[in-house]
Amino acid sequence: MSAFFASIAVKWFLRRILDWGDWLGGFLLFVINTYNNLPPPLQVAVVTVVEGNWQEITLGSIIPLGALVWSQIASFRATVKPQIVTSDGKQVALPELSPSKQTAVEEFATTALGQRGETIIGRMLKWGKK
Repeated sequence: MSAFFASIAVKWFLRRILDWGDWLGGFLLFVINTYNNLPPPLQVAVVTVVEGNWQEITLGSIIPLGALVWSQIASFRATVKPQIVTSDGKQVALPELSPSKQTAVEEFATTALGQRGETIIGRMLKWGKK
């Protein structure tokens, strides 16, 4: 047993438990809160899916469950997709722009990040250090 705890991989994992604990706890609370905010019929559908009883799911409960899953996927895709709006109001991806416009957009974004004011999170972190 002492050889197991002397392993470099186990020591690395034990050090990471403290790093990952808050992330895992936050994710677990997110899942619990999301589940608690669902309507009761949708909660029953989620439990049925998790238990593996697919034959018991009705069409009336699978449609809202599918809509919930699709909305989360669409939200994630919209969040991670680069969003550039041209002067005529069209939303385009960065590779669709000409090289000169790509450079201008990248420089503008860099300048905007440098010139932005203090964020709320930054203020809160400063306030906690006083």
